[in-house]
Amino acid sequence: MDANIQLEKQLRKQKLILESPNLYKSIMILALPIFLSNFMKAFNDLIDMYFASTLLNPALESDGRAAITIPGPVFQIASALAIGFMTAGAAMMAQYLGAKRKENAREVSGQLLLLCFLTGLFMNVAVFLITPWLVKVMGVEGQAYIYMVEYLRIRSFEMIPLFAFFAFQATRTASGDTVTPFILNVIMILTNILSTYIFMKYLSMEVAGAAYGTLLGNVIIVPIFLFLMFKKSERHINITFKNLRIERDLFFRLFRMSWPAAVAQALTSTGFLILNTVIYAYGSATVDAFQVGNKINSMILMPAMGVGSVTATFVGQNIGARNIERAKKSVRTAMILTNVIAVVGCAAILPIREQIIKIFLEDTPESLALSVEYMFFILTGLPLMSIFQVLMGTYQGSGETMFSLILASARLWLIRIPLVVLFKDVLKLPSSTIWYAMIISNFASVYLGTVLYTLCKFRPRVKLDQQEIGEGVPA
Repeated sequence: MDANIQLEKQLRKQKLILESPNLYKSIMILALPIFLSNFMKAFNDLIDMYFASTLLNPALESDGRAAITIPGPVFQIASALAIGFMTAGAAMMAQYLGAKRKENAREVSGQLLLLCFLTGLFMNVAVFLITPWLVKVMGVEGQAYIYMVEYLRIRSFEMIPLFAFFAFQATRTASGDTVTPFILNVIMILTNILSTYIFMKYLSMEVAGAAYGTLLGNVIIVPIFLFLMFKKSERHINITFKNLRIERDLFFRLFRMSWPAAVAQALTSTGFLILNTVIYAYGSATVDAFQVGNKINSMILMPAMGVGSVTATFVGQNIGARNIERAKKSVRTAMILTNVIAVVGCAAILPIREQIIKIFLEDTPESLALSVEYMFFILTGLPLMSIFQVLMGTYQGSGETMFSLILASARLWLIRIPLVVLFKDVLKLPSSTIWYAMIISNFASVYLGTVLYTLCKFRPRVKLDQQEIGEGVPA
């Protein structure tokens, strides 16, 4: 009976993705848990920053905030390969499920978990060893250097559980289950917030308390999602231990699809690390303004990111089902949805942005003024970022991961970073010109992304009917 109920639920999910005439409703139903999950993550980052602002010695607040926020791209660089595997694996599983080839999807899931585990182990060791050198290269000194090295080294141990969770999340998202990853994210984030507060407030662990809180949150959900991955289910993709043996053909197909997404993520994160280094040279006021503004903006951008992730599932499954027109219609619907949400969010937050920023920067007037100005630019540019997120989801779902690499690289490395360097080192302009460089790069990336979209082939990237469709064989 339970198996029948699970199967019925799965069929309803499949109908939303493959058949439902109301795509707006279908996309929102599946995107809402992702949006809430991403919102909780962004809120969690704000909480860590708030704790650093209120629980540390006032003389060390700025150093504490810098230690928690500036290393963000380091973790993203370390996660790049796993995110590439997750992107490719989710696209392959979605296309197999659309073609009703669940056993093949199960094989991909097992290989994905294995690859993410091995990648996490490697990155754990690498980040731990290079942290002191990396922080010195960033130009960080004094107490901020001590805090940042300690914070990075503790959090390096979250790589294995985090990367394994990427594999689980890709497996569930590919089948249209966005609720379970959301629930686990809530458990992880609530654990992080509670433990961080206890570690910093009552155990006086300072910035290390924030790092241990995050690590504990990532570790505590591991037994839960591993159990769910191995539990036999009619509704979801489940794996067995035999799926964890390396299969060369599948491994290389995963790698071929994943390396562009991995490199795109790594280049993006490296670009932001360079930007953070440049911004750090402007002084603590600019650092605070940039980091607080980005954290708030991340929360507002969450709906667009959720819709972008779901777009990949809709595109992937419909391509697998050979329903190309519906895949393209899903992209158009997602574009309209994200832009409406972005305009509403901008209109709601723009008038009260100063009051929100004061929660974090009330005692630093210069940082507050810069952050208020920065927020104007990023809020008015939200529609551009919404389009960007949907385009990236489209490339991922269709298997055009090379387009992700081109778009992400061009946005930062060809436009934003050269503009920032030009404004700072050549024209000697003030720090606020960073905001101008960002809005210009967002405009240019949307234009380029639209051009790349016209080149998307919307063809299967997995073996269907015994043919390697992704290699150019007609469906």
